[in-house]
Amino acid sequence: MKKFKFTLKSLLDLKLAMERQQKAELAEARARRDRFVRGLMAMEVRFDEQRREYGRVGGPACHSPDLALRDMGFRALFFHMDEQKERIRVAKEEGDRIQKKLIGLMTDRKILEKLREKQRERHREELQREEAAMIDDFLTNQLRS
Repeated sequence: MKKFKFTLKSLLDLKLAMERQQKAELAEARARRDRFVRGLMAMEVRFDEQRREYGRVGGPACHSPDLALRDMGFRALFFHMDEQKERIRVAKEEGDRIQKKLIGLMTDRKILEKLREKQRERHREELQREEAAMIDDFLTNQLRS
């Protein structure tokens, strides 16, 4: 009896390795995006705290140098928040790109696995035909003797 051997095994193994790599990259991209989101949330909390403190000090009617510095601080915080939003957008796009690539690899793997099962089924059928032919030959030889 011949042992079953999948002819595209090396390609399937390669696709599996690439899929594992893409899953790791996707997890890394999502972790990076989540870090950026947490950073933005911290900035928003800091902004709310500063805004409440600014309201207690006297609001925009006061024109002291401290308030001018606070205004600069608000502007800087807005700038950093915008930068953080851009980082989040880029990280999300990167995650989406990796996810699309991963979906393609998973589709290829599924196709190869189906091909393997079809080859395995053909192999079984061939073995059954060979076995039936051997039994027919044996019976024919038995009847002749």
